[in-house]
Amino acid sequence: MTRVIVVGGVAGGATAASQLRRLNPDIEIVIYERYRDISYGSCGMPYYIGGDVEKWDSLTNMTPEKFRDRNIFVKTEHEITAVNSKENTVTVYDKNSDTEFTDSYDYLILSPGGSPKKLPAVKDSSQTFSLHKLADLDYIVKFIKENNIKEAVLVGSGYIGLEVTENLTKRGIKVTMLQHDEQIYKNIEADMNGVLYEAMTEQGVTLKLNTEIDYVDGGKAVLSNGEKIDAPLIITGVGITPNTKFLNSSNITLKDGLIPINKNGQTNIDNIYALGDAVMTHFQHVPEMTIQSVLAWPAHRLAHIIANQLAGDRSITHEGLLGTNIVKFFDYNIATFGLSEKDVAEIPHFTVDQKQKNKSGYMKDASPIHIRVYVSKGSGLILRAAVVGTEGVDKRIDVLSAHTRLGGTVYDLINIEIGYSPPFSSPKDVINMIGYKAIEKAEDL
Repeated sequence: MTRVIVVGGVAGGATAASQLRRLNPDIEIVIYERYRDISYGSCGMPYYIGGDVEKWDSLTNMTPEKFRDRNIFVKTEHEITAVNSKENTVTVYDKNSDTEFTDSYDYLILSPGGSPKKLPAVKDSSQTFSLHKLADLDYIVKFIKENNIKEAVLVGSGYIGLEVTENLTKRGIKVTMLQHDEQIYKNIEADMNGVLYEAMTEQGVTLKLNTEIDYVDGGKAVLSNGEKIDAPLIITGVGITPNTKFLNSSNITLKDGLIPINKNGQTNIDNIYALGDAVMTHFQHVPEMTIQSVLAWPAHRLAHIIANQLAGDRSITHEGLLGTNIVKFFDYNIATFGLSEKDVAEIPHFTVDQKQKNKSGYMKDASPIHIRVYVSKGSGLILRAAVVGTEGVDKRIDVLSAHTRLGGTVYDLINIEIGYSPPFSSPKDVINMIGYKAIEKAEDL
């Protein structure tokens, strides 16, 4: 019987196993997960802190017992420490029994994810946490309750930094956010992220730029600017490091710690596949540019592709990613897709900005929305798009992303037939106006 070992049982690995079982009822599937929990919605964890997710159980999709009912065998607290790609074996460390053993596979699916980057200044602090897995969420919520936390320090301003800041604030906790340089949330352009600063002021969040923690002194944090602030709870969100060190002796190609994959989801070893946070792939619309995505959609999509590949359908392949993403911060939404600003600079392009109301201007709840697109001079392809507003941001980024994935250019946006009614849009939606402006700008150029 064909045997598949899956390394990692959160979004990507668990979904790949489930899809493969659906396609092939006979194949043998084993999932090794290094931590306590599997198949859970990590993106929802900040919202459990704030109360938008009411039940902890609703974050979990599957359990080892439910997987066993589907003839998928899950071993939690089991860490893969090495892969022998020549012998088709993995070395497994069982944390429960403190023992090590070897297991064999016909196919290997790697979904090892990443680990939160550690800050030396707070690594020995008992009040410092990262929010990466369900156990972290449990520790944080318990710590808040047991210590009656009223103030917190949040280090970093990425997805985790913004979402946790919002939800701690909703919980009645006063947050101080620390950013080591001058710009918060670098996914968006510096001149478009003013809404984040506005939201912090409105919600009573204290922001300290160009500042880091030097060391922790009891319930205080001593900052690099010499200031000493209350820090009974510290949460860090400063990025992740791919969990790929165990592959160093495996003959699997790594690039900057990431696992490059091809259109089938394969590594350089034919019977080894990979997906999730530790993978390097390419942009769908600019294939010569690479991307690492730590988002859920790519992991789930690649899980479907890999499962079909292993089930024998080689027609379902990976086209690349656009990196479409969105974050909510209090009343504001910020979304982007495509290349980074740095990568866009390497390609001849022009930009188009459009600011207007998100719906008919005479509606009392109409609010501003701002779109910027970066357009390839040669093809009219949208290389990057950024959208900022309070309502309707998700709709616009999804339209732009889908349009681009299907080969549409910026000039085609004038033909996007929007669903118009005053509560939803304008007769010439902001999407359409980007198209008209791009045509005018191209003619001028």
